[in-house]
Amino acid sequence: MDTDQIRQGPKPSKFNPDVIRIYKTIDDRKMTAHIFFQKDRGKPGKRPGFVFFHPGGWSMGMPEWGYDICQHYSNLGMVAISFQYRLSSPAGYTPIDAISDAKSAIRWTREQADNLNIDPGKVVAGAISAGAHLAACAAMIPGYNDRSDNPDISPVPNALVLQSACLNPTIVNEFSDLLQNRDRPENCSPVHHIKAGLPPMCLIHGTADNIISFDSIKEFTRETREAGNRCDLHPFEGTDHFFTQNVESNDVLELTDGFLSSLGYIG
Repeated sequence: MDTDQIRQGPKPSKFNPDVIRIYKTIDDRKMTAHIFFQKDRGKPGKRPGFVFFHPGGWSMGMPEWGYDICQHYSNLGMVAISFQYRLSSPAGYTPIDAISDAKSAIRWTREQADNLNIDPGKVVAGAISAGAHLAACAAMIPGYNDRSDNPDISPVPNALVLQSACLNPTIVNEFSDLLQNRDRPENCSPVHHIKAGLPPMCLIHGTADNIISFDSIKEFTRETREAGNRCDLHPFEGTDHFFTQNVESNDVLELTDGFLSSLGYIG
């Protein structure tokens, strides 16, 4: 992957979360949830939740990279949370740990639903690139559960909004190395775990993505639909993995807003 471009990340956000809470402590590390409460606080009733997992090739990135999109959905009446997860490193952490963290994050969101004013039956996982892989794994792949998690709480989101998603990590050369022989790439590959009954998905992908091929996304979409699931694919012609070409950020938001509106999650 183009690690230099990933490392740069998005421009610093002008927004800040309302509160940062610890959702999990592991290996003496406190993992944080950066929470943006709905802006129309006076409106009664529980709100849909929007949980975000940042990009970064499984080895870099930070929750701050999700602040803009979380602010957007909090403005639309959702409770939005950008989660920290463990990053792969030669010292020991791998994408398997990150998948475990994503499942813990979604379980924690439902466990804290009353405190967060979230409807636990309306939790959307939004993510980009490697973060999209983690969100899809939480929805589709069994196992990789943290021992401290409550197994009675589902880690499966009610809907997925994924941009530049890695849904077949077997085609990413670095992924096998990042696993450090802890597992086979196919075992944590969403395209290898397609089945009926998956959450509705909105996929946004550039046709000129030279990291995660658009063909791999078309294959995933076809197989997911054949299994009887809703999977909306929105190709961006000539756009690369980082959405730096021929695209405006508002175009992506309009598509994701339309998808969430179709589910009744935003007005």
